[in-house]
Amino acid sequence: MRRLPTLVVLVLVLIATGCSTDATATDEYMALQAELDEANQEVADAEQALANSEAQFVQITAERDSLIADPPASADRYEKSAANTERVAAIVDDPDAFGTREEVLDELMALVTPDAVMDDTAFGAVPMREAWSNTLWGSDATIKTWVRWMCDDGSQAGSLWSWIGESNSGKPFELIGVNLDEFDDEGRVTYSLVDWPYDSDYVRKSLSSGNVGSE
Repeated sequence: MRRLPTLVVLVLVLIATGCSTDATATDEYMALQAELDEANQEVADAEQALANSEAQFVQITAERDSLIADPPASADRYEKSAANTERVAAIVDDPDAFGTREEVLDELMALVTPDAVMDDTAFGAVPMREAWSNTLWGSDATIKTWVRWMCDDGSQAGSLWSWIGESNSGKPFELIGVNLDEFDDEGRVTYSLVDWPYDSDYVRKSLSSGNVGSE
């Protein structure tokens, strides 16, 4: 675009010379034509770049509006998984506040899929209803959760906790454990893994007889 004044001057010079020869055959004309062609190409390139930018802006705006109107499935799952996890935590903290044993189990089972299991590395894999019954009422014990975490897409969550209470023999026991839950698109647990930083025999003996070495 900065070449236009020079081009205008060249055109005026050619007209002013009044040459009797064919102007299109001169070196000046050929140079002028080349500069005009280059200038026209620059203008065309600029117009195309502007059109591309406008198209990209329209596309980005449409994608933004679509995300606002219809959030990604992962965001929706995260919200549902987080809400269900908080619900389970509230029930575990005080199961008696949620009704009878059967009512509490019904409440917990509404937050998992029908075929979900709790896979305990010390006690084996059992259906979720049985697993929760054993956990909450299998001994005189409570669960204290220290920390929880969840994946950004809501597909997995976990926690670190202590299981504290009296063993079946009346002696105290305390076990630290971790769990990892997997969720479906509706935020329901499909699988729960429970693991311990102890030998499996030690976990089972602690539950039946108290921690080894406890008085």
